[in-house]
Amino acid sequence: MVQRPASVVKELIENSLDAKATDIVIQIEEGGRELIRVVDNGVGMDRDDLLLAFEQHATSKLFDIADLAAIKTLGFRGEALASIASVSRIDARTCNNDMGEGFRLLINGGKVDRLEGAAMKQGTSITVRNLFFNTPARKKFLKSANAEYRHIVEIVRRFALARPNIRFHLTANDKDVYILPPEDLSSRLNRIFSKRLTENCITVHEEEPPLILKGFMGTRELVRRKSGEQYLYVNGRLVTDRMMNSAVYAAYGGHLDKGEFPFFVLYLSLPPAEVDVNVHPAKTEVKFRNEWQIYQFIRQSCELAIREWTGDSSGISPSGGLNEQVFFSGKRPLPAAAPPRLEGEQLSFSGKDEKNKTLRRMEKSSFSANEFSLDDRIRRFEKSITEGTTDDAHLLLNERNFWQAHGKYIFTQISSGVVVIDQRAAHTRILYDRAIKALQQTSSSTSQQLLFPVTLELSPDDFSILLEMVPSLEKLGFSMREFGRFSILIEAVPADLQWLEEGKVVLQILDDYKNSRRLHNPVSEKIAMAYAQRAAVRRGEELTPTEMQRLTDELFQTENPYLSPTGKPVIIRLTLNELDRRFERN
Repeated sequence: MVQRPASVVKELIENSLDAKATDIVIQIEEGGRELIRVVDNGVGMDRDDLLLAFEQHATSKLFDIADLAAIKTLGFRGEALASIASVSRIDARTCNNDMGEGFRLLINGGKVDRLEGAAMKQGTSITVRNLFFNTPARKKFLKSANAEYRHIVEIVRRFALARPNIRFHLTANDKDVYILPPEDLSSRLNRIFSKRLTENCITVHEEEPPLILKGFMGTRELVRRKSGEQYLYVNGRLVTDRMMNSAVYAAYGGHLDKGEFPFFVLYLSLPPAEVDVNVHPAKTEVKFRNEWQIYQFIRQSCELAIREWTGDSSGISPSGGLNEQVFFSGKRPLPAAAPPRLEGEQLSFSGKDEKNKTLRRMEKSSFSANEFSLDDRIRRFEKSITEGTTDDAHLLLNERNFWQAHGKYIFTQISSGVVVIDQRAAHTRILYDRAIKALQQTSSSTSQQLLFPVTLELSPDDFSILLEMVPSLEKLGFSMREFGRFSILIEAVPADLQWLEEGKVVLQILDDYKNSRRLHNPVSEKIAMAYAQRAAVRRGEELTPTEMQRLTDELFQTENPYLSPTGKPVIIRLTLNELDRRFERN
């Protein structure tokens, strides 16, 4: 029940909402490990209810067994307060009248210390101090204060989106994080996220009694590489349901790449008897009586919303999929990000027009382009692995030996057959090795100053993570600083990124880094990986023979040209014997 400070915040806010509060204040210190205080203006409790509230399995929200079949409150088991009190020090104050005559209850590790009268306004205030003070084994597994803070921010955000008509005020270490007055959902989204988000949202509102679905879903502009901005509420309760989420994804008609997640905030209303919320300890999973019917209702409602947004029935294809040209190039077209361009000794991918492609002058080498074949290069590289030699560092190839297929693969002939190189994987390997070296240095890499600095608005938790990444990103060539509340000003970017959309790339690097936080790799490797994946040449990008030659030349200067940083193959050799066998030749 109580896993971390965010669990405490969740349970206390649910109690406030069930008490019909319209104003909820949350205060935390040190990520909630030292102090959590939730104050509301709800109906409050009398003396007896205050004592019973901290007893196990004591609840005022169920009156008979039939109520379990149609639960309307967020809490109902009567376990949360007792669990919280058993591992912390509690100061609970409550008043259920307009006369200011309330009560104060002090609990220390589950044992009642004192019950006394207290003067206060109507409502309830619960302060939780020194969480897990009497269970050091559990306290040891808490994350850093910043990490716990981010979990609490996410919890408060979920409730704030669920109830935009309620005022929420979150402070951390005496600094305001959220001050959210009662407002409509669109204004709440704008206040929690950013104006950019609300400008790229599609309104959803469909009714098919007894089912109602309303809310917002994002355009392709709001798609991110990390899940977490998908909010589905069932009768006001945030739930995690893969099947219902997939109904929303299906409405996009398959135009989401693997690992991409669209933004949405959707509210599903249905009779309480049609959904069972008592199937998960945290009450985040539910069971629908008619699951398939609800799946179809959500999918069709989202598809219809997209059709209305495009203003054209062709926005949805007869098969139910999106018309890509209408949706992704319609009223709110996405700016097409240009491919990355590398400077100095780096490749230059400045566009698909071969006349505009330029290659920076290569560093002079004592070897000519024809001096070594790819056979020699591979043989010398494999020899360097076994014997520790590095005399192939400047090997170049004849650019006439390169061919590109489908903007993905580079083919070249060797004496024993054919070599195939995955161009994106190769470029990722090059950039990853370069990033690792840059992060180990004290000075910053070469950067490109932006003519117009870019302001990036972030959620409080993303802002906190990005601040941790800034020193490493500056070594890679970024220049950024705080600019207002939860905003970052990007003033310069690495030369690799100078032709990409800066703000979007930083968000993608942030998402990739967050996705890798579960891994036990060093932070530098996680940031280098995120950077390399975002800066690498895209699949489908056409390269000139000279660029293919340079890509291969730089690839074989890396420590391991045969594998990408994720362990996938970069180079495949097809021997003449294998080709002959495929063509059934003797």
